[in-house]
Amino acid sequence: MTEFRARRPAFLLALAAILLPFGAATADPALWSVEGRNNTVYLFGSVHLLQQGAFAISGELESAYRDAELVCFEVDIGALTPATTASVTLERAVDPEGRGLYDLLGPSASRVREAAAEAGFDLAPFELFEPWFAGISVSVMALQKKGYAADQGVEQVIEREAQKDGKPGCGLETFDQQLELLDSLPAEEQLELLLQSLEESKGIEEEMERLYDAWKDGDDGPLARQLDEDFADYPDLADRLIYARNERWADQVAALLERPDDVLVVVGALHLVGNQGLPAKLKRRGFRIERR
Repeated sequence: MTEFRARRPAFLLALAAILLPFGAATADPALWSVEGRNNTVYLFGSVHLLQQGAFAISGELESAYRDAELVCFEVDIGALTPATTASVTLERAVDPEGRGLYDLLGPSASRVREAAAEAGFDLAPFELFEPWFAGISVSVMALQKKGYAADQGVEQVIEREAQKDGKPGCGLETFDQQLELLDSLPAEEQLELLLQSLEESKGIEEEMERLYDAWKDGDDGPLARQLDEDFADYPDLADRLIYARNERWADQVAALLERPDDVLVVVGALHLVGNQGLPAKLKRRGFRIERR
């Protein structure tokens, strides 16, 4: 079993793009433009759970949104239905052999029970699910208790505006592909995810404050350094959750740059930072990149 380190484990930091909270409506995060022969693709870093009214389309993002004829997210959320989302989630989050949470945890079940009791978190509703899903649910529910909600997140705000304006959408990957990344984590890493989520559930708002400040100010440096430091011991996981996806997305952005219409691409904020971030990968391919 890998020992917990003082700083956040890499797999939880990778999920910061999913869970990163913030509370300032005046945030001015970074926006990138990528020039093609006939069009422009704009790249914007998202956060997915926010408090009500915490995010609005404004500033450079508003200009890019108005310019774009197509809006793409990691997943085409406009095409998702509650039934599809539930079906895919159950297919991934429930063990195909019918084993429950504590069966899958084996000898570590007692550690998880103790951690849940210490955190004051009832895991009974998640006993039918795999550890990775329980871990993500703990973190999400901890944020929800603080007033954060998915329907206030960056994607949902932009998607509602796009639907109102009749802008079509697209996705860089499917919802099932996203969940497969977590479902295929080794058992040891799923256990760590769950234990760390329980350990940090009470202080998750404070845990993420530093990342929020960097995102709000459009300061990539702290985010990139944190990724590099925390992934130092987890290179395979870094590739799985972030860098390989960035490479695949670079292929898709390159294809979007062959279109005649401008496109806004919205992905998790941590995918846009560092020398393996999506802008850096596109720049190495010879595209002209500008920070807006």
